[in-house]
Amino acid sequence: MAENSKIQWTDATWNPWRGCTKVSAGCQFCYADTLSKRNPLVLGVWGPQGTRVVASEAKWREPVAWDRAAKAAGERRRVFCASLADVFESWDGPMVGSKGDIVSHDSGDPPWRELGAGKRITMQDIRARLFRLIDDTPHLDWLLLTKRPENIATMLPAMPWKTGLGDLGRGVGKAGVRRNLWLGTSVENQAAADERIPYLLKVPAVVRFLSVEPLLGPIEFSNVTRRADCVQQLGKKALEGIHWIICGGESGPSARPCEVEWIRSVVRQCKAAEVPVFVKQLGSRVSETNFDTEDWNEETGGPGVCLIDGTDGYLRPVLRDKKGGDVSEFPEDLRIREFPNA
Repeated sequence: MAENSKIQWTDATWNPWRGCTKVSAGCQFCYADTLSKRNPLVLGVWGPQGTRVVASEAKWREPVAWDRAAKAAGERRRVFCASLADVFESWDGPMVGSKGDIVSHDSGDPPWRELGAGKRITMQDIRARLFRLIDDTPHLDWLLLTKRPENIATMLPAMPWKTGLGDLGRGVGKAGVRRNLWLGTSVENQAAADERIPYLLKVPAVVRFLSVEPLLGPIEFSNVTRRADCVQQLGKKALEGIHWIICGGESGPSARPCEVEWIRSVVRQCKAAEVPVFVKQLGSRVSETNFDTEDWNEETGGPGVCLIDGTDGYLRPVLRDKKGGDVSEFPEDLRIREFPNA
């Protein structure tokens, strides 16, 4: 949880709790799961039998300070919420503190005491508090990215808020449009796009976005529009109703290959649909079937260098950035980092 995030498309990351359960191919080498093993008491234990660790009161005060600073500076700042969790996870287990204690009325922190004697805090209680925080920080744009868009409609609390923490969970499912809330879903391959995009399109939002990362295969967004349950939401045009796309290959020691052409295809489709696109990274195992050295490393003054990977025969450029995130090392046509007009 940091104000100066290393994620290129946000200003800050913030987590109401930590911990999650893997649900699809894109989760296989989740960096947050790997990170959690270093300090499970603070970062949670992954999985359906794991833990969900609630942020401390000091952490809950951070976005309020960021909001004041943004207002004073006359600017808006983006906050990626739940980089180490999924806000729309369905979780019935206990919410715990960093010492392993179950968060309840007896925890001692003022917001939880108001819930009533003996009441165990649920994920829905934390989620409700999060949305009150979002409403109370109008100079921050909150980016919520989920692999469970089917849950958004029933878990998104309504506006306006009533007073008192005990009322925060009411009105679930009667979603309003918050001016500072961007809703996104991850689509790592065609199957995920087909399954998740229709759910996202059913939810009103000032910005709907897709995280096409880690990109594990080619995606054709026009295929989604052919689904009968999606036509009413999307219309007949590919990406209609989507306002922004982030795209990138996988990073890390176990990264799966990402073809440059898969990224190029996403960029072409965005351009055709006039959807802003942010190419975040090429990935740790970027490859190109038709390798052209003139496309690579033009700004370094030297030709692109490639290796032949002995496992699959792909040609791979040698990049200085291990994640493939240095824009100067991208092929020129992929040096695109656009944002939506929210």
